[in-house]
Amino acid sequence: MKIKTTYTPIILLLLAVIITSIVIIIAFKYFLPLVIGVLIAILIDPIVSYLEKKIDFDRGVITAVVLAAIFCLIGYISLLVIARFTFELARLINSLSDQRSNFNALLDNAYLFLLNFFAKLPEDVLAYLKANLNQILSTISGTLTNLYTFLVNKIGMVPNLFINIFVMIIFVFLFSYFLTKDKDKIINIIRNLFPERLHEKVKSVQLELVFSFFRLIKAQIILVFISTVITVLGFYILRVDYALTLGIICGLLDIMPLFGPSLIFIPWIIYLIVIGDINLAIGLLVLYIIIIGSRQVLQAKVIGQNLGIDPLLTLLSIYLGINLFGWKGLFVGPLVVVIVRALIHSGVIPPLNKPVKRV
Repeated sequence: MKIKTTYTPIILLLLAVIITSIVIIIAFKYFLPLVIGVLIAILIDPIVSYLEKKIDFDRGVITAVVLAAIFCLIGYISLLVIARFTFELARLINSLSDQRSNFNALLDNAYLFLLNFFAKLPEDVLAYLKANLNQILSTISGTLTNLYTFLVNKIGMVPNLFINIFVMIIFVFLFSYFLTKDKDKIINIIRNLFPERLHEKVKSVQLELVFSFFRLIKAQIILVFISTVITVLGFYILRVDYALTLGIICGLLDIMPLFGPSLIFIPWIIYLIVIGDINLAIGLLVLYIIIIGSRQVLQAKVIGQNLGIDPLLTLLSIYLGINLFGWKGLFVGPLVVVIVRALIHSGVIPPLNKPVKRV
């Protein structure tokens, strides 16, 4: 029986997209230390290989030294950032205490506003509110109790969180070490899982993924740098205290575009509205919109140019990724495109414009 294979490339492409998406999500959810270890191994492999050729020393020792240096550097920078953040936070708390009189005045104004508001309500509405007062107070009390319990539970989880982070760092270090040290053995094991006729294709996929990974990292660095510059300049224009420090923090948080800047801007804007500094609140809101807008406009173009993918396809992958996987889709979408493109370039998946064949 002859079966048309016109749609074979499309079917293979859809299967590749679905399987790749599932594998990436599972990897990030259950094997995050291994994923981070793979990324670190890819990043440091050129350094380790270069030093191995130059000084003719054992690859395992070189890998351990390079990893130790990188982890120590990251730890040192993290301590500096935490110390600076703690210092700035202490100053912010002190400045908040100076706003106590403004806050008390705000409460007085709110109380007077509520009195006037209730005085203007119709009698039937007031009667309804009085009849349901106990239920309203009970609901508010229950909400506050649940919030308190939630905060207490989260605070109680802090020690476990630090333990989990410490254990994760150890596993990341070990995965990075063995993946870098035994790179050639691991690559050969992966290739031997496939028939010999596919070895060249597997090698092509590996090279394509490594190069695409570096390009993706480069694209993210460019986007974060642009966001940081815009934020710092905006803070200086608005004459915000600690403009450079806050700008760098907001820029680095832009690694999580949907949540990062929001963690700083939204509470800050609300606080300014509460204390009555409307001009600065409006300025920060405009700056926030500019940062988010520029990120959305530039993201598809920058990632597409660095990966050699059409910006429209990049934008579509990001959009579908966000809708299917939430904020993780910002990274999953482009990764799926990169992996599928590597499979197409290596010939594992036939291109869509391949001449129709019949079996």
